[in-house]
Amino acid sequence: MGPFRYVPLMECRHSVFSMRHTVNGRLCINGRTYSFTDGTGYIEGDRGRSFPSQYAWTQCSFEGGSLMLSVAEIPLGGFRFTGVISVIQLGGKEYRLATYLGARVLKNSRGEIVLRQGALTLKATLLDTSAYSLAAPVDGAMTRLIRENAACHARYHLSRGGRTLLSVESFRASFEYEYPGSNIP
Repeated sequence: MGPFRYVPLMECRHSVFSMRHTVNGRLCINGRTYSFTDGTGYIEGDRGRSFPSQYAWTQCSFEGGSLMLSVAEIPLGGFRFTGVISVIQLGGKEYRLATYLGARVLKNSRGEIVLRQGALTLKATLLDTSAYSLAAPVDGAMTRLIRENAACHARYHLSRGGRTLLSVESFRASFEYEYPGSNIP
């Protein structure tokens, strides 16, 4: 969130605790055991009273890196703006696209997001339309349903001045979005 984390009364604050870490262990759910050996993990959190009225979020770990991207309509005082934050870790380098760094949303509609910041362009495309309903907060109550694709097919492309830095397609991506008029399953 950059400097926006210091703004009081934000309806939602997003934090990323780990973009990529090793996971080892077991988890037992309803009598079924899931084992993880040298798995890849990602940890984030949201806190606040409401999710943004319109937003999209995606995350993916891939060979040699990880990325996350969030675009949201942010109410601030008497006006609203579209805010964006994206972090791409790739080959030991970090690329950050953010509103506070001049990033602009060129497209954000039902599973396709395109951002530009200077010479950098990032495109994320949801290729799997199956989504699940997930409860989300509205003024502190979990009364809203949003779309979540926790393990889905997506494509990501990052370029600088027309030169491709990352082009990856994954069946292990996560993608979540909500826009007015979206059909919730």
